[in-house]
Amino acid sequence: MPFITQELRRRDVRAAAGMLFDRVHTVLVRPVMQSRVFLHAAGKIRRFCLVHFRKEYIHSQLLAREGECRQCGFCCNMLFTCPLLTREGQCVAYGVCRPRSCRVFPIDQRDIDEVGKCGGRCGYRFDSRR
Repeated sequence: MPFITQELRRRDVRAAAGMLFDRVHTVLVRPVMQSRVFLHAAGKIRRFCLVHFRKEYIHSQLLAREGECRQCGFCCNMLFTCPLLTREGQCVAYGVCRPRSCRVFPIDQRDIDEVGKCGGRCGYRFDSRR
């Protein structure tokens, strides 16, 4: 009989732990992961890794990219404002010595979607046929 009550207690503890995990995930984790700060931080880390470690992917994506930069500055204000951005929203280094991560932005459709979530409209698009 004691074995049965111990097993029932274990099930109750597991059920309670599962409910607690679900509650924490719903209240804390999901809102953080859906926040703009998390989205932009994850995007910056992803782009940094792609630019420095996946150069062949960058090259193939640049071949599929169409359009041109609208110089709207939305991509320069994601997560934090770029120090090279003027008060008028123009890049000081645009035609001179832009960092590589800026020159290849947007790398893929996820970056365009991220700009859209900031309220901007990127001038680039990706050819889905490639």
